[in-house]
Amino acid sequence: MNLCNIELQLLYKVLSIPSYSEKEIRMREFLIEYARQKEYDYYIDEIGNVYMRKGFLSDEEYYPCITAHMDTVQTAHIALIEQNQYITLITEKRKDNKHIIYAEDLGLGGDDKAGIVIALSIMDKISTCKCVFFVEEEIGCRGSENVDLSWFGDVGYIMSFDSPESNCASWSCCGKLLFDRCFYETYLEELSSKFGLTKYVAHPYTDVMMLRMNTCLVCMNFGAGYYNFHTLWEYVVAEEMDNAVAMGIYLIERLDYKEYFLPYSPRSKSNEIDEEFEWFQETFK
Repeated sequence: MNLCNIELQLLYKVLSIPSYSEKEIRMREFLIEYARQKEYDYYIDEIGNVYMRKGFLSDEEYYPCITAHMDTVQTAHIALIEQNQYITLITEKRKDNKHIIYAEDLGLGGDDKAGIVIALSIMDKISTCKCVFFVEEEIGCRGSENVDLSWFGDVGYIMSFDSPESNCASWSCCGKLLFDRCFYETYLEELSSKFGLTKYVAHPYTDVMMLRMNTCLVCMNFGAGYYNFHTLWEYVVAEEMDNAVAMGIYLIERLDYKEYFLPYSPRSKSNEIDEEFEWFQETFK
């Protein structure tokens, strides 16, 4: 397996760690140790979210912020967590020469451990960045609902990797518009030809829904290369995760260290937001 942007050791380590909602301790311990080894600044809030920072800003600059969540829905992971065991991973090469990774009869938990791998890989490869890893997304976005909002005071935009497949992204979550038409046409539309991001969907919820409302920043949620999520047959495609890292780095270079502020208004109170929402509905129906 030849990946350009993800280290194999990181890939297999994260995917082998069992995690479950309210039982994210093993993943949290890994992230803390990873931050220490990389000499990233980090802290943990009262609910268990993990915050990391790399590099420092110049005047009038803002951090890109990447997010993923630590918990999974795979109940078979609970016993492994309590017994301090790891998940046995199986790797297979497909006919298209891509590699899938899964855990037989356990459920991999690629939602959203794949996002963690992608976020850390991007952070490793750029000079200045913030990351936040949330607890309890799968049981109601509790981690992001109780996030330390002061952490986002110098953040310019938020990029999450918690959408299934590789060619899929969210344009809204629970009816909350994540970005406007101008942002899409200026920065995101070109990702189709460059990275195969061809499908935008109105998703039910993920952490960027909370962040969009509470920070008024542009948020994005991209495919993390996981399939059959929330099932025992879940798997990830390593090369698609690698492509997601390349796309994230490219997009950060395009967006630069600027702020993309977009006031949040409920649709019922804003005709302008209604018009934007209707444009996305029509475009991506």
